[in-house]
Amino acid sequence: MNRIAGLALSGLVLLGLAACGGKPEPQDEAAARELGRDTDKTVFDDMIQTQDKARAVEGVTFAQKAAMDAAIERAEGGTSAGDPKEEQE
Repeated sequence: MNRIAGLALSGLVLLGLAACGGKPEPQDEAAARELGRDTDKTVFDDMIQTQDKARAVEGVTFAQKAAMDAAIERAEGGTSAGDPKEEQE
């Protein structure tokens, strides 16, 4: 029984070592630098892309909010926050 267990254990060890071998895929260093990271791909790429999309939309959202605030100010008869007439008074 000990011989079978030893043979099975050594077989598992060899199988584990064989599975760990191999060369890693070469990195695209230019793409990694463009992304501002050390590597070109990570397991978090989907989440990072989602954050990047949110940041891109954020500027548009703030611009629309500023335009809406200015329209509300004009509709109320007031001046907008960036209006030079208000700054002079």
